[in-house]
Amino acid sequence: MIICLHCRICKLTSDRSKMRNIENFLIKFSRGLMPEKISPYSSPAAKILSLYGLLLFSGKKYSLTQLAQLLRCSKQTVLRMMEQIELSHQAKVDSWIDGGRKWFKVKTPSVRPQVCLDAEAIQLLLVCRDFVWHLLPQSLREEISRTIAHTTVLLPDMEDRSRAMTKLGEAYSKGLINYTAHQHLLDVLLDAMVDRRVCRVRYQSPKRSEPREYCIAPLTLIAHHATLYVQCWLVTDAGEPDIIYDGMLLAVQRLLQVELTERTFAASEDSLRDNQHIFGLMKGEPFRVQISFRPEVAVYVRERQWSEDQTISPLPDGGIILEFTATSRPEVVSWVLSFGPKALVHAPEDLREEIKGAVSEMVNNYI
Repeated sequence: MIICLHCRICKLTSDRSKMRNIENFLIKFSRGLMPEKISPYSSPAAKILSLYGLLLFSGKKYSLTQLAQLLRCSKQTVLRMMEQIELSHQAKVDSWIDGGRKWFKVKTPSVRPQVCLDAEAIQLLLVCRDFVWHLLPQSLREEISRTIAHTTVLLPDMEDRSRAMTKLGEAYSKGLINYTAHQHLLDVLLDAMVDRRVCRVRYQSPKRSEPREYCIAPLTLIAHHATLYVQCWLVTDAGEPDIIYDGMLLAVQRLLQVELTERTFAASEDSLRDNQHIFGLMKGEPFRVQISFRPEVAVYVRERQWSEDQTISPLPDGGIILEFTATSRPEVVSWVLSFGPKALVHAPEDLREEIKGAVSEMVNNYI
């Protein structure tokens, strides 16, 4: 129960410098443990947990009067709860008299817990979490936050705890997909990836009016443009899972059902995407592209890697010519059109003609 409270408090108080938030949460949490009564803290368990959590996570000292006011109980009740916390050996509480008032503070243990991560490492984990936060279902967000918070609690220094939970990063993206409703499907897929088990799925393609069923060997999840995809093999329906197509990508939000089967498959690291260094999420025959960019967007293009074998040549006016390898024509077309008149395709010729046709069609939309 105490560990559960650790996690809930940590999850809701990412800014440890504002300890008032902890106090407010403890009041709300204790009220939520049971129906509202005349005394919201009539449950002894609720009061003890609130007291313990407040002292443990804040690292602050509190007077006997302050604790009685926060927990809405008598000073005698606070003293009895302190005795119970001491007897439980969950924490050592220092107490002293100063200015005519009795004070309490959780004592830092003499034997420091063995923690593999330090405050800086936990900060990096938080940055990684925050960068993918918009992609995660709510329950997965909570699970990750609980895991990080549980580790943070083991840091012996209170200042390190506050420092470790400082928010340092955030991701912004347009057209977000809420994956919370797909959490149960993601759970099955993750289990299948770990155990290398074949899944039977129902998938609604935007190109079809009715969903279709497939047997897939899920390999990994891919995040691309704020969307989650399952990289998988399309395999035979029965018996040994022979590969029918090794470049299948399924958008998670279009999965209607995922069923784990008893069939297993073998996969190695070499089975994962072998064209991550090439432009394009969709797998296809590689082709070379040459595009010139005006000076206004040249810096943006130059700062990024579009394919591992790309070349960039400067132009006299400050623009550049980019040559790179791609595997997906639709993605190249969309990318070039996103630059408007600031990008011009030179090769291949058929791609140039396709973009000219798309531009003409766009013009007709506004006539």
